[in-house]
Amino acid sequence: MALEFDTRRPPVRASQYLELVKAIRTASTADELDWLEWKSTLNFRPKNKADKSARAHLARAIVGFANRQPDIALRNVEGHGLLVVGVDPEGYHGVEELDSVELERWITPYVGDEIDWRSTYVHVRDEGHDRLPILIVTVSPPSWGDPIHCIRKEIPPPPRGESDQGKDRETIREATIFVRRTGRTDRARAADIDRLGERLLRRQQTLDLDLTLRAGSVLPVIVPADALDSVIDAGRRSLLSHLPSSSESTKVTLEQVMKDISSNRRPDSRSREEYLEEVDRYLAELRAATPKALPEVAAFAAPRIELRLHNRTHTHLKDVQVRLELPDGVLALVPTDHMTKPFPSGLPRGAPAPTGRRRENRSRARPSCCREAYPASCRGHRFCRPDGTSRSRAPQSSSPGRTYASAYRRIWRSS
Repeated sequence: MALEFDTRRPPVRASQYLELVKAIRTASTADELDWLEWKSTLNFRPKNKADKSARAHLARAIVGFANRQPDIALRNVEGHGLLVVGVDPEGYHGVEELDSVELERWITPYVGDEIDWRSTYVHVRDEGHDRLPILIVTVSPPSWGDPIHCIRKEIPPPPRGESDQGKDRETIREATIFVRRTGRTDRARAADIDRLGERLLRRQQTLDLDLTLRAGSVLPVIVPADALDSVIDAGRRSLLSHLPSSSESTKVTLEQVMKDISSNRRPDSRSREEYLEEVDRYLAELRAATPKALPEVAAFAAPRIELRLHNRTHTHLKDVQVRLELPDGVLALVPTDHMTKPFPSGLPRGAPAPTGRRRENRSRARPSCCREAYPASCRGHRFCRPDGTSRSRAPQSSSPGRTYASAYRRIWRSS
């Protein structure tokens, strides 16, 4: 099963370390990651003092964690690396509890002073154990500009038969470079050294950028009650203009019947009262939908927002990405020519057909009241509205002293 541990923050308290230890106990053997390694036990005080395999394993792990790429390391526990000794998915095994100063004195000659690491112990009381010590070694996150870390002192192999680990039986030469991969720590290959060289040369970038508004603004979108009443009244007049008087509505001449047959029309079965109810129902839907559809129309018709990005440094910045975070109530639409939905998309489909006659397969065109409610430039268009309300400009490079201006999006605030 997957490791059940919150990786958003590194453990700093004893209770959090215990959570990690218990998560390892219930994990599978395939759950070791690039930020986490566990070991059933290590003997730092073997009977044969020539056996340095425990120190070699710890030194190799520390160097491997320190040689990770900063951007990848930051994905879990804020970039820290953790070696846990005394527990694995098969059970709690424990480890001899040593003084942290003494452990540091043993390991520092092999890893040097440049790597920041620390050790701590927690005690397990589960599964019949009473204060079983578990060692946890934490390596600080790597940073851009860090040197390439390596073993600073040769570590001889243990005497024959003293270690059952294949890697521990090898001599680790001075200047050997280790890197951490998912589930294991290996000697660096050529590609790993290339990446570490890039990390060394890539210092923390100091940004000196100006982002200003060149054109456009965030404008309020409101629907005044009197204007909405005017739209609805205009729609009512348009829809009722074809309504015959009550005396005329029952008169049907032979000429009208023949004209209906030739033009593929059929008699209207609605009564005058049913048509009036249909108009009232449609206009009520239109009144409710218009305030929601108006921002879409306004964003389509408004001038674009243009941003100006100026690089004040003398450094070429690669893949610069500007991201706008829009607060609630602000709508953003990216200009597009690919319109696949009816525009505006939120209005009710199709006004009631005029009374008297209905055409078979009649089109569901917008009524004249809708055409009067929106700008002439919007009539007849179709528009596809994007899902989100915040988008990022595509990454681009920014050369020293250069200024970039781009049409970004139309932004409106609804109220």
